[in-house]
Amino acid sequence: MTDYELRKLKREDLLELLIAQSRENEALRAKLDQASKELSSRRIALEQAGSIAEAALQLNGVFEAAQNAAAQYLENIQRLSGEQERICVRMDAEARAKADKLLTETETACRRMESETREKCDAMVAQAKQESQAYWRVVSEQMEAFYKAHAGLKELLAISEQRNAGT
Repeated sequence: MTDYELRKLKREDLLELLIAQSRENEALRAKLDQASKELSSRRIALEQAGSIAEAALQLNGVFEAAQNAAAQYLENIQRLSGEQERICVRMDAEARAKADKLLTETETACRRMESETREKCDAMVAQAKQESQAYWRVVSEQMEAFYKAHAGLKELLAISEQRNAGT
């Protein structure tokens, strides 16, 4: 497992990995102690056997056990590394799915809010147009009434202008 992968792991995962490694380490130490004891007993057996060939055959079993233990250790490390990789891939996929879901929800909420705002703005514009048209009608009517009421004043002004022009 690379340093980058280890850094991405959660504290719980790292602790589980450490506990598993510790257990495996203890098991291997026990096997090593057992192998050492067997090696001691083999030395005694070698001394008793009297033949180097016989001793080599007896020691061969110890070396095989050590080789098997080392192979098992490497196999376990590779298996744990593969499991951690699968966990990381799964967690990444879950995080991406959650982010996509949140993004979709946010986009939907934004579209809904934008639509509601447009509707409110359109309603306000329509209301403002109606109010301005009503106000303009009132002002037009008042101006028309003022014009009709003061039509005589217009005639007097015209006569006054003619007199002033004639003098």
